[in-house]
Amino acid sequence: MSSSCARHTPYVAAVPQPPNPGTCNVTAEENAGLNSTLSSSDVYATRNYQGVIAGILKQEKFEELDCLANRARSSKKRFLGGMWELHILYSGLYNVVQYPVTHATQEDWDAQIQRLQRWIAARPNSVTARVALADVYINYAADARGHGFANTVSDSGWKLFEERTAEAKRLLDQASTLPTKCPEWYLAMQSVAQYQNWDAARARALFEEASKLESGYQYYARMFANYLLPKWAGEPGDTEKFVQEVSDRIGGAQGDIMYFQIAIAPNVICGCNDNPHLSWERIEKGFEASEKQYGVSMWILNRIAYLAAHFGDDPMTADKALTRIGDQWDEDTWGSKENFDQVKKFASEYGPIMAQRRGMEAAADANMQTPEGLAYKVSFEKTYRELARQCALIERDSLTQGEGKFETLTSVGAKGTVEDVKIQSTSPAAACLYEKLHGFQLARATPFAPPPQAPYLVKLELDWAEFAAVAAK
Repeated sequence: MSSSCARHTPYVAAVPQPPNPGTCNVTAEENAGLNSTLSSSDVYATRNYQGVIAGILKQEKFEELDCLANRARSSKKRFLGGMWELHILYSGLYNVVQYPVTHATQEDWDAQIQRLQRWIAARPNSVTARVALADVYINYAADARGHGFANTVSDSGWKLFEERTAEAKRLLDQASTLPTKCPEWYLAMQSVAQYQNWDAARARALFEEASKLESGYQYYARMFANYLLPKWAGEPGDTEKFVQEVSDRIGGAQGDIMYFQIAIAPNVICGCNDNPHLSWERIEKGFEASEKQYGVSMWILNRIAYLAAHFGDDPMTADKALTRIGDQWDEDTWGSKENFDQVKKFASEYGPIMAQRRGMEAAADANMQTPEGLAYKVSFEKTYRELARQCALIERDSLTQGEGKFETLTSVGAKGTVEDVKIQSTSPAAACLYEKLHGFQLARATPFAPPPQAPYLVKLELDWAEFAAVAAK
């Protein structure tokens, strides 16, 4: 879809018709473009919507833009996947250049600022115009700072950064006096708070005030979760505590959705070493609840696949999402088609293996829900522990108490044979244990007592530290 839409000669009906207030007096093509993207699962639905908005702004149709923003605020419409129309509309206003252009020149910055200033002059009571211009100055400040470490920024760069952030704050203070209250005002002010190094209490008060205006606006929590990362204003664990707290406060499925919506933000979990330690189980739960409530979004499928591969260590979930994505890969998420294809190949190979393991775990857990299953586990574990002890003695020189906990899954045949072995540990002692059990399997030996039924799955959770202590004596 083009980022700007040409005007079309209107069709003149035989009988004049009153204007449709639902179209905000934009052209039929522009209106169709906005509505079609809202209901599209295409990976670039939001990008296409932004392009239409940017085109309307270039035509300086200020009254129409105010109408569209007011409509988005009051309707609280969302794209498929749960992204708010209002948030995406603002992206079309403050992004100085639109895809596929990624670098803005000084001329581009000047033109966008002047255009928004003319909007303010023409419509002084427009909260949308002032917030959008503040957003531009926030991005303009980031442009002056650059993306490097603080010690790589020049003195003139810091000066411009501070001046542009101050101008954004001035515009937002002006907008706060207008009668219309806009959720995006708070999001822009949160950026100012981070750029001006507000203390945690003041930044938290801003978040709480924003949440009172629009509690489901996930972007507030994303911004504050990012603010609390150790690389910004927080201490280790602050982001994790906040994300859990704000999600639990909402509660139920909506709380899980909020947890997920925060986690998929690229500035919260980036696939880096300093990712916060969020709950992958709750992220998955929130993803399922989100899709049930807000429908399928290809962008969100890309994000959950990325997180599954780079954060959740879950090739099964990645494989399922990537299969659904097909060729609708997101460049911002993956960086390149090569990276996308590599993860897709990895997930297709290891996803089915993990699916098999999860099936085995579910069967083993079900077995432990019966009295006979609990009784069988006692005798099984006694034998299994003896085998692990023997391997700990054999590998005593390489086994340390830091080896940690591990999980085992064993499928037992009708006579006590070993039918399948899974050991979630990479220590030399684990390799020894696997060889012993696999040897029983090949020999059709019966090291275990006959189970209640066959095949019978048993799961044990053991700790090599315990066996290392024994082997050290």
